[in-house]
Amino acid sequence: MRPLPAGPASLTPDDYPVLAFPPGVWERFAAACRRAGIPLEPAARQTLERLYSHLIGVNTWLNLTRITRPEDYLKLHVLDSLSCLPLVRELTRAGDLCLDLGSGAGYPGLPLMTWLPDRRWVLVDSRGRKAAFLREALTLTPCPRAEAAAFRGREAHASRPDLARRCDLVTARAVGKAADLFVETTGLLRPGGSLLLLEGPTFGGGERRAALRAAGSAGFTLRREVPVTLEEGDPERLLVVFTRSTAPARG
Repeated sequence: MRPLPAGPASLTPDDYPVLAFPPGVWERFAAACRRAGIPLEPAARQTLERLYSHLIGVNTWLNLTRITRPEDYLKLHVLDSLSCLPLVRELTRAGDLCLDLGSGAGYPGLPLMTWLPDRRWVLVDSRGRKAAFLREALTLTPCPRAEAAAFRGREAHASRPDLARRCDLVTARAVGKAADLFVETTGLLRPGGSLLLLEGPTFGGGERRAALRAAGSAGFTLRREVPVTLEEGDPERLLVVFTRSTAPARG
């Protein structure tokens, strides 16, 4: 990995001023959490403000996101990530190994580890600079057993054998076509482990059919499809859960 640029380019959260959420913006987010049944602890606001400030600061020199307004950040990054919180609670328990694949700016991993700090979280991105950003960002969360790493999922056996086929849950949001993710996650998930995809409104039709075909040949089984809507009137999104087979796939 090339060295980071000198001067103002910094990954350290304390090098960026804290940007407070406007009261109306926070209240709208809090109301959306209540409607979705997402618990909102008092400390969550401070954590999210620090994560947001760090993201916006680093984003000035490292391309992480096009979502920069606080209201859009809270809805499209945080609320969207937390839409799968009930499923993560159902699929895992304290101490389980949860990996966010293609984490990028850190979503859904950063909000999920903030709400569920008793799991062991690993944020993975193939790009070294983004993984370096994630290492700093996760220090802002209350999760004591969290790390970030740079490798491709299919390279887990060689790059991180301690993670290979040991993950209880892998999450993936905006990481390309669903059909391609089974190759990336086969070497990460333990037999019986779950792959949780956060899919947008365009998922369905041909993409869904391709995903189901690829899942079968890769030894995955579709378990759940849960529709979610972030706000009234928004297009419907899907949370899709596949389980890795306990036996090797044929063919």
